[in-house]
Amino acid sequence: MRPIPHPLSHAYLITGGREDSRLDYARQLTAAYLCQGAHPPCGVCLPCRKVAEGIHPDVIWVGVPKGKREITVDQARTLRSDAYIRPNEGVRKVYIIHPADSMNQVAQNALLKVLEEGPDYAAFLLVAEHPGRLLDTIRSRCEQLALPPQQAEADPQQVEQAAQLCRLLLTGSELEVAEGMAALERQKLKGGELLELLAVAERQVSSQLAHHPQRGVRVLRALRACRESSVYNPSPVGLMGQLCAQIFGN
Repeated sequence: MRPIPHPLSHAYLITGGREDSRLDYARQLTAAYLCQGAHPPCGVCLPCRKVAEGIHPDVIWVGVPKGKREITVDQARTLRSDAYIRPNEGVRKVYIIHPADSMNQVAQNALLKVLEEGPDYAAFLLVAEHPGRLLDTIRSRCEQLALPPQQAEADPQQVEQAAQLCRLLLTGSELEVAEGMAALERQKLKGGELLELLAVAERQVSSQLAHHPQRGVRVLRALRACRESSVYNPSPVGLMGQLCAQIFGN
């Protein structure tokens, strides 16, 4: 039986945030791959519960062996061979490689072909603190998801405002996003206040990615691009153009 069409990519490279946030998100994505509910991950179906309990037979964790410093080429070759064995009970088979940046170059090269030409039921989640240690060829075969930096707890009013912005960016039309950014302009937020609001919104978007896999990836990339290029400093009107172009552009 072929797996049903799935909106998620076959491979993600998860970076940014803290280690626990990266792993939590990898588990969310794993549940989304295997979920049998109407809105994955539902958290209540049997596959979701098995993922949460760490007992799903189609979820394979690959990590540094005890007494070793890196993920070895033998592990990569074993993964590559196992990927061609069909899932036990789900429509997908999910490999979580953590920490992926501990693979040596020989192991990474052994993984390349299955990342590029593996069976359509196989999914790969590479969790890495230092993605620069991975080969360009590995990174290019994965959708890259950089979680936002962890920051101090925001005040409740800011959290609620960020939640509204998060919902708007994930579900609103281009016109609605433009109107929302115009409303932010009328609040006359200072540069630092706007930066903090968008940083909180970015963290909230990252927590919703599994529920909005395609739009969410675009939104997170757009927010990250704003942060990394210091576009947070201009007014919301300037941000509107940047965000809309990346979220709604082809």
